[in-house]
Amino acid sequence: MPHYLENVIHPRTIAVIGASKNPEKRGYRAIKSLQADRYQGRIFPINPRETEILGLPCYPNVGAVPEPVDLALVCTAAATTPGVIEECGRAGVRGAVLLAGGFSEASEAGRLLEEETVAVARRYGVRLIGPNTNGMFSARLGCNALGNLDLPRGQLSILSNSANVMSSLQTEIIFHGHGGIAVMLSVGNQADILFHEYLDLLGTDDETRAVMFYVEGFKDAPAFLKTLREVSLRKPVAMYVAGRNAAGKSAAKSHSGSLAGDYAISQGVLRQAGAVVVARSDELFPVAEALSLLPPMAGRRVAIVSEGGGPITVASEACADRGLELATLSQATQDRIHAIVPAATAIANPVDAGGGTDPRVEYYESIAEAILQDPNIDALLLVGLFGAYGIRYGEQAGRDELRVCESLARMMQAYGKPIVVQSHFANLKPPALAALREAGVPYQRGMETAVQCLAAAADYGEARRRLALPPPAPRPAPPEARAIVEAARKAGRDLLETEARALLEAHGVALDPYRLIAGAAGAAAAQQAFGDAPVAVKVVSADIVHKSDAGAVVLNAVGADGVAQAVARIEASIARRAPQAAVQGYLVAPMAPRGTELLIGVLQDPAYGKVITFGLGGVFVEIIRDVSFRALPIGPADAREMVNGIRYASMLDGARGNPPVRRDDIVELLVKVSEIAMAHPEIAEIDLNPIIAHAGGCSVVDARVILQAAS
Repeated sequence: MPHYLENVIHPRTIAVIGASKNPEKRGYRAIKSLQADRYQGRIFPINPRETEILGLPCYPNVGAVPEPVDLALVCTAAATTPGVIEECGRAGVRGAVLLAGGFSEASEAGRLLEEETVAVARRYGVRLIGPNTNGMFSARLGCNALGNLDLPRGQLSILSNSANVMSSLQTEIIFHGHGGIAVMLSVGNQADILFHEYLDLLGTDDETRAVMFYVEGFKDAPAFLKTLREVSLRKPVAMYVAGRNAAGKSAAKSHSGSLAGDYAISQGVLRQAGAVVVARSDELFPVAEALSLLPPMAGRRVAIVSEGGGPITVASEACADRGLELATLSQATQDRIHAIVPAATAIANPVDAGGGTDPRVEYYESIAEAILQDPNIDALLLVGLFGAYGIRYGEQAGRDELRVCESLARMMQAYGKPIVVQSHFANLKPPALAALREAGVPYQRGMETAVQCLAAAADYGEARRRLALPPPAPRPAPPEARAIVEAARKAGRDLLETEARALLEAHGVALDPYRLIAGAAGAAAAQQAFGDAPVAVKVVSADIVHKSDAGAVVLNAVGADGVAQAVARIEASIARRAPQAAVQGYLVAPMAPRGTELLIGVLQDPAYGKVITFGLGGVFVEIIRDVSFRALPIGPADAREMVNGIRYASMLDGARGNPPVRRDDIVELLVKVSEIAMAHPEIAEIDLNPIIAHAGGCSVVDARVILQAAS
């Protein structure tokens, strides 16, 4: 069954409303570009004052067109759009591109005009692209409604919040000289058709091998994530996200909540849904092009081959920076390479063939095949002079190089392992590299960009494997957990720490023992419970959110006297800093073993809904900001990616005498917190900070649960 936007994006009939004989007008250029690109459909100029434009008969209005119209290209001013869309609706037009600006992006009056236009369109079922867009391009029938000429056709599709960024990507594709565009449009204000609807169409489009996004924000982020998960299983989606969503930051009550609006949220949830998110705008096209050509990687193990040590060093560092592993080649593979190039200076990986390939370019073929057959390797990166042997060493070397290029492409498909070439000579566009790319192997001039393309293939392979897993099953809240939350809501407050701990335990989270005492008089009971082991003492109060800031925490208290003194210190501090606070008691718990301080939290993001965060914890979490995010719910695979995805993940392996962290324990706790947040819609934020990860497991030192404000 055809997609509901099929005839809008790939129209067979176009009415140009506001058609003109003036070459400076968009109504003229639109028809000219459609004709120049040999549009295979029919064009109907609409202008009541003309009878013919550019050899086409003109019509006074769209209702006078003698056949059904798929798409109206509206070239008139913003103020005319409600009336124009009314005419389109009565004539049965399926969609319209609104080129004009002056809508919600400009003023309050423009916002009202936009709402009026959308209301008219929805009354008749007319789908709107824009407004405030520069048009669209669809290669299938040559529908060039952008006004730009000489657009290369190919298998990449582009969706962008910005017309200028879209033009930049288009120029980059033209300069590169390979590949081309299947569908391209700037979404404008997304008054009607939203990002996820375009993506849904492109997911079913056989001509689109990969989709590129430049995104500043979503109008329906949950719907986009759902569509992205579905499409990413079929084809890669590369994204550059520019928007920073700061809404909700000032209102956050917890450490977790204070991280809301961080760019890392968009990165995390989009990657979770299958997108390959690039950090730099100039990586977007190279990565998308590579993903359209390369098979997804089975792992992250890369072999590097070059004829010199310098490029190998740069490549090795770039691979390490992007989480790619230089796995050791098997002994059998090393023996094969040594037989090919006895003079090679390194063969374990990286392979430094040195003079062995200079000028014997044909050795690359045998070396590449030996590496691709090695089960220890998931991808091959060639770096250095490859692509320029014909330039440097003459015609015979050039012919050999062309044959090797064709062979590399065949091997990539045969073994299902990506190959990427970094060539110092790429900007000269030598014939060998052109042949290599035409055969289906991407190349780049920049080392970091070439490595990023391989990292993207690895990321996409991981995403597809994760997305193929069944989604996490919802778990209902136990009755005792529901009772805890309902009691706090009736009292009109958030959970006390003792209640937060009880909630965690009700959901199966193992916690270290603790005691609640009313005051200094309870010190003896605390000693009876914990002996002379050092304990932490902290206030339990609905009115004190950040206990450390209020001086309401004392560490390493020993014995009954130590606990009594700690309570007295806290009481004195509260009297100075928070005299109005109501105190429900004092929580006493053994000091956690030495370990690594972590954070697990849940927060409400204005765009994506409930998200979970993990990272390095403690009182400086907002400063360190080494955290990863995922949308809820998450499963073990999501949790493991979160744990491994923070910048300083190596700290989990033991640092400054701390024992290695058991990552499986953290994964289990993350999944449990996800289940709790999903089982209780009333929860707005969860803050477990710090969690001390140590040799015996994870100790939740502080727990905070914030409830949604009562409606």
